[in-house]
Amino acid sequence: MQVLMFSSLSEVITAMNNHTLVSHFGLEPTGTRLALMNSVMTTTTEIGNAFSILLLLPVSDLKGRKYAAVYLRFGITFASALCQLLAAWFEASELYILGQLILGSHYSLRTFVTLIFVLECVPDMFRGFASTIFMFSFVFAKMIMFSAASPSLLGTSSLWFIFPIIVMISSVAVLCMLTRFPESPKWLIQQNRVMEARDSVRFYHGADCHLNEVVTSMIKEKNLTHENKLSLRQVWENDTLREAFKILLAVLFFLEFDTTYILSIYTITFHNTAGFSTQMAMNINLIITAVSLPKNFIGTYILDALGRRPTLFIGGLMLYSKSVLLLATEIIIYISGASFLTESLYVVVELLSSLAPATGMNSIRILFVSELFPPSARTAVGQAMMFISMAINTPITTFFPIVNSIFPPIFFVPFVITPLILGTYLYRHMPETRGRAVYDIIESMDRDVGSRAASIYEEKLPLIRDRARTLAVKRNSILNTPRTRALTFDHKFNSKN
Repeated sequence: MQVLMFSSLSEVITAMNNHTLVSHFGLEPTGTRLALMNSVMTTTTEIGNAFSILLLLPVSDLKGRKYAAVYLRFGITFASALCQLLAAWFEASELYILGQLILGSHYSLRTFVTLIFVLECVPDMFRGFASTIFMFSFVFAKMIMFSAASPSLLGTSSLWFIFPIIVMISSVAVLCMLTRFPESPKWLIQQNRVMEARDSVRFYHGADCHLNEVVTSMIKEKNLTHENKLSLRQVWENDTLREAFKILLAVLFFLEFDTTYILSIYTITFHNTAGFSTQMAMNINLIITAVSLPKNFIGTYILDALGRRPTLFIGGLMLYSKSVLLLATEIIIYISGASFLTESLYVVVELLSSLAPATGMNSIRILFVSELFPPSARTAVGQAMMFISMAINTPITTFFPIVNSIFPPIFFVPFVITPLILGTYLYRHMPETRGRAVYDIIESMDRDVGSRAASIYEEKLPLIRDRARTLAVKRNSILNTPRTRALTFDHKFNSKN
């Protein structure tokens, strides 16, 4: 609900910005100044996100997944809701901007740490389901916001304070429910607290699970590396983890170079440009969300039933079609203005925006962090992923109001070109990981990378084969897999001879 306030209450926030500019700064609320205020609100969210990535994300390694995903999240949620409440009472954009800053620091905990916490608790066969079930929270929030935030109900300057109050009450209720949940068993294994991990496995997997087998799998996962924490540089220097990181980057860029994020922030603006009134825009979003809700139930099973590759293909096709239609819509609006055709096209765009995430494709990036990397590398990889995501989204959200006021269609051209390049790369290199133990996925990738490297060395560099193998051993020394153990032994054996 907090994330959706900026988009669903756009008229209320604009009125608040008008009041702030006139009453607090003595400035005339021109279109340029209001656009600047909107840019400040979105930019401060990204600043808070950067703070969170640097300082709060490592807390999940030091204090535990539950501490970061439950207690730390509660404090941030409550504080940002309090700022929003005070902003509503005093019509002060400064307080709302402060709330956006605090809310931004909540982003990495909500989208990364919480999912990692859940993925480390569930059985391997249900990782896809566990990562996608969270999309219901956003769908329900959209249904609440696009119905209750209507200008005819609570979406007014005198009543929107109710939304942050609801957030504060619900956050307290959630905290009370989650205090009895145990810590992540994989994090406990990392801390060598095996007995507590066994109790945690019993809680999350059920009393009739194969306890010894599950705990042994987690220990093997921990023992993939000797170190308890790897830096991003160590990840990059290892050929297997570097390959995994490239795949993750391709997935990340494929999902981020999409118009869904910008549509969610400026949804009312886009609807108004296409020819809809604000009330019609709220109604359309509510209807589309309600219609697409049943498909979300199917989406929770797609990742585990079909696999990661088919899911990304289906969802990616929807996203690409949406970007093409949106570009065409903006061109028509720019040339001939809003019409019934632009309204119809934009309804299709909104429908595709709602259906694509229902496949669960957005969960693949978090899944790959937990499936392609050992526990010791996840925080470093997660930080890099969040920073790259922020580096992509910040210019998009910051410069959109400016570009949109000059020549709107040009803004959407990169979203049509980039997915074609990234999609081709992922088709060739993206692995299938559904239902497999993490240690098995990483060891299998290690064997594949090793076989490709051996072929290159034997075919192209036969005269320095021994040196190449020595370098491979050094690069893989942090990754304790059958291939690296064999290479290390072979290297030592050769040195004695």
